[in-house]
Amino acid sequence: MMLIDLCLLFFIIKISYCKTSLTNYPIVDLFENSPLNTLVVSLKELINNSNSSKLVLLNLNGYELNKFSLINESIFTISDIDREEFLEKKYCLDHFYCKIELHILVNDGFEYWIIPIHIIE
Repeated sequence: MMLIDLCLLFFIIKISYCKTSLTNYPIVDLFENSPLNTLVVSLKELINNSNSSKLVLLNLNGYELNKFSLINESIFTISDIDREEFLEKKYCLDHFYCKIELHILVNDGFEYWIIPIHIIE
């Protein structure tokens, strides 16, 4: 019985130390049909505030790694951004505003950043 209590206590302590910090970035405007390699957002300010070093762009909706790239602490376009395509494929969170979100995993999950992007026609 004591072994079960110790295992349960260990599990509770482990979970309490594994809290992920969530940061929402201000909305970034991006014009559709912007040239390739357009700077979308620089994450240097967030990195300096959190002492982060390892950033990973997540591909949650299936378009992120095909349309965007994370290079040297900045996000760039690597493919055409077509507002109508995003609306047609239901990537936009809001049909009229066409806002998408990029998700960044920081330092192996200790932080999680959400970068909202408004695609402007």
